Amino acid sequence: MQGKKELSSSRSKRWCEMIVRNKHFKLMMALLGLFFSAWSVAADNEFSTTKDGSLQAIAQGPRSIIVYWKAGTEGPQPVQLLVNGKPCSSCTQQLERVGNFYSCRLDGLEANTLYTFSLGSEGPSVSEKTWCELPDRAEYDLVVIGGSASGIAAAVTAAKLGLRVAVVEETNRIGGMASNGLGSTDIRDPSRSNGFFEDFRRRVVDFYGEGNGLRYEPRVALAIFKQMVYEHANIHLYLKCEIEKPILIDGTRVIGAEIRDSVSNKRGTLFAHTTIDATHTGDFAAMCGCEFRVGREPRSPEEPHAGVIYFNNATQEILPGSTGEGDNKQQSYAYLMIWKDYGQSGAPLIDKPRFYDPETYRYSPEWTKTWNYTSGRLPNGKFEINQHPFGIDWPCINHEYPTADKSTRRAIEDMYRDRAMGYLYFFQNERGHKNLGLADDEFLDNNNFPVSLYVREARRIMGEYLFKECDVSKAREFYRADSIGIGDYPMDSHATEDLKDPTRIDKGEGEFWLRAFTPWYQIPYGVIVPKRIDGLLVSTAVSATHVGYGTLRMEPVRMSLGQAAGACAYWSKLYSINPRRVRAAWVQDRILSQYAYITWNSDVNRDTRHFKAINFTAARGIFREEAFEPHRPLKLAEAIAALNRLLALEGSNEMLSHTSDSDKICTRGEFAKLLVTAKQKTSPDWIVRIPAWPSYDDVPPTSPYYGSVETLKAKRISAYLFEGAKKGKFKPDEPITRGDAAQAIYLAHRAHAMNYWMP
Repeated sequence: MQGKKELSSSRSKRWCEMIVRNKHFKLMMALLGLFFSAWSVAADNEFSTTKDGSLQAIAQGPRSIIVYWKAGTEGPQPVQLLVNGKPCSSCTQQLERVGNFYSCRLDGLEANTLYTFSLGSEGPSVSEKTWCELPDRAEYDLVVIGGSASGIAAAVTAAKLGLRVAVVEETNRIGGMASNGLGSTDIRDPSRSNGFFEDFRRRVVDFYGEGNGLRYEPRVALAIFKQMVYEHANIHLYLKCEIEKPILIDGTRVIGAEIRDSVSNKRGTLFAHTTIDATHTGDFAAMCGCEFRVGREPRSPEEPHAGVIYFNNATQEILPGSTGEGDNKQQSYAYLMIWKDYGQSGAPLIDKPRFYDPETYRYSPEWTKTWNYTSGRLPNGKFEINQHPFGIDWPCINHEYPTADKSTRRAIEDMYRDRAMGYLYFFQNERGHKNLGLADDEFLDNNNFPVSLYVREARRIMGEYLFKECDVSKAREFYRADSIGIGDYPMDSHATEDLKDPTRIDKGEGEFWLRAFTPWYQIPYGVIVPKRIDGLLVSTAVSATHVGYGTLRMEPVRMSLGQAAGACAYWSKLYSINPRRVRAAWVQDRILSQYAYITWNSDVNRDTRHFKAINFTAARGIFREEAFEPHRPLKLAEAIAALNRLLALEGSNEMLSHTSDSDKICTRGEFAKLLVTAKQKTSPDWIVRIPAWPSYDDVPPTSPYYGSVETLKAKRISAYLFEGAKKGKFKPDEPITRGDAAQAIYLAHRAHAMNYWMP
């Protein structure tokens, strides 16, 4: 025996030596070494900013990147900028000072290429990628209009599913408001973080090495969004590009868009099987002829907080003067600046902005009592500035913005910039806070000011489903089999008219925060599918009333809607059908595999065994307990109730008989018999031929469960799916857990829910 082992070892050794001597093997190993070396370099330098922000790189075009590094007090840093490990010869001639940073613009780079920058051989490193050069013509599976948080979620989701994706964005900054100042996440219960946003949140935690990932600096959010995009070579970024017009067939089918590069003025055409409008304003959808709403609906029984309203957020009461009349008014927009406390050294002081009037901010709270200080704290001693009223909001100047032309929008944006900078000027000069100023390491290529205005609400596209206040306030009274996401933040609106009287209880006409009326809720698929227009999905300016949109407009929810839209685009391409013909269950199938939630259980998350099955069945009300308790033994009464709900979903009028023993535990054998009995009421193909020999040692042909157990096996529902699986054993007398029961029901119901053969 020992001799055989030695012989085998000797042969293996000679075989390995022969392979290593083979020149083709050596070449292959060399190439693999280069690949993994390159991969390792990219993995180590995958962010466009260092943790402390002292070194950053921001692409400016298909062939241009600006590198920024913090200057020392003694003058230019005595370091050499390295590009991909080699000295940058042109850097010394193009070195510029921008505030506390030096910058070097590198031109003549390759388009759509990742570059690594470091300060000397031992210094910190960052990576940045040039975006794509606009082609004369290109074809994609999916074109995403708008690099918002929703748009990036859609693009990444679709890319993971193998689609070739183009993202078209007007600015050079992706990520929407999450990378433009909204760094304090609008989520009430962190356990409801899921899907794309949860992936983003976890990367924030990894970047900082601490915290819960719900507070982040804009530069960090931008870097993480870029990282998520750069991981997929099948995503092409076309930034600083504007839509000229959509391309339609027969006036109702979108097949792409004509694009203009706003820097070079070059024009190109991008064709796609599916297009997603992820813009905050719904501009592209409107160009395509989609119906939309602007403003506020009048009060109705379904929407008791609609229309003209004065609201006491503290007591959650509607105040006198609330008429409930509908109008075309918009809640206020704002620029969300990022401030930093510079301490004794003092902050960079700003000049007095246009139209500055200290009375505008006179009643703003003292610094330590502002929302900025109490709720807007971000890492590295920064603050998200979102104080209202008497702060950065300017209600009433934006009512025309949703449908205005570009020049009118630019004028309104300039006014909001003045309002924001006036707030800073007031604190620096009237309140004497010379220590507070714009964070010097944020928005480096835009004078430390946010690139995008926070358009909280504009157009709302009319979709296959109109989401209303009652869809939220009564969410616990029903279940949605067509759910594509969840939300939990209170329905919220900023004021539509400026508040002048600081003694009033409300915060201005139109402002409300409906905490008491907002449980967690499900979002129906129809909100992203516009009426009449095919080949198009809308993931940000979705179909909702003003009040309903007040909770759908939160960035985590927008990411969920983008993720669902990206999954829908996958099925639309796969079956060559219009998005409106894609079944909600298909979308659910893909996004659940990416750990998105379509319902919520307090004790279930992406790491829970049978997560997908639990979420899929619970979303349909098959299991209705908010605390799911997946490891608890299922009671017989619970099993019958769940299976009767399954029968109702599948259109059966015939139900299983209820049991009088409400506390009896359901065994695996009993559950198998109940499940098969239920399915045979709705699906003739569940009457299968029973084999003459048993599949399990402990369920012989004489067992009362034999036929049911073998039917489940024929339907690929085996005991290997259950906890404590053992070869050849079904364990019919052991209790079945609630999690295992959900998995079995999910597999039994999936064919009916997915209905692949009738798209």
